[in-house]
Amino acid sequence: MNSENKNIYYTSFSTPIGRIYLAATEKGVCRISWGYRIEKDFVKELKSSRVGCAHRPVKDISHFRAIKNDILKYFSGELVSFKEYCLFFEGTDFQKRVWNILSGIPYGKVLTYKQVAEKIGKPNASRAVGGACGANELPIIIPCHRVIATSGGLGGFSGGLQLKRFLLRLEGVVC
Repeated sequence: MNSENKNIYYTSFSTPIGRIYLAATEKGVCRISWGYRIEKDFVKELKSSRVGCAHRPVKDISHFRAIKNDILKYFSGELVSFKEYCLFFEGTDFQKRVWNILSGIPYGKVLTYKQVAEKIGKPNASRAVGGACGANELPIIIPCHRVIATSGGLGGFSGGLQLKRFLLRLEGVVC
């Protein structure tokens, strides 16, 4: 019998963009989400996610105290690094390469989709980079909002362009 912990812990808290929901397994933080009207909707989606389908959801703030505080500091305009946290995400090798580049984009800086594609050695894969950004289940922590169109436009964002603009302005990026 597998003795591995099969719980997926979650919590939620208020931020300037509404309630943020966090989830983690014993391997690390695996989801940051917002936009749910009620917690039950988040839990339902969590159970059907790649990571959550094999785990039992358990509400537990104790797994998230430090990262919650850092997210709140981020929203108050403080420079915060999320590099100390164990992250657990599933994706293709291509997506993981993109997410690794995104994790290295400094606070207050941006790269274009094309620049990210070039950094992973796939200079013609700008659209696929956009797809990987959209599949990122750890926005803010893996800052996909820091990727913009070559034209200087915002491009896309799973949280919507208004939120992307808000996050970039919070970091001092004029857009």
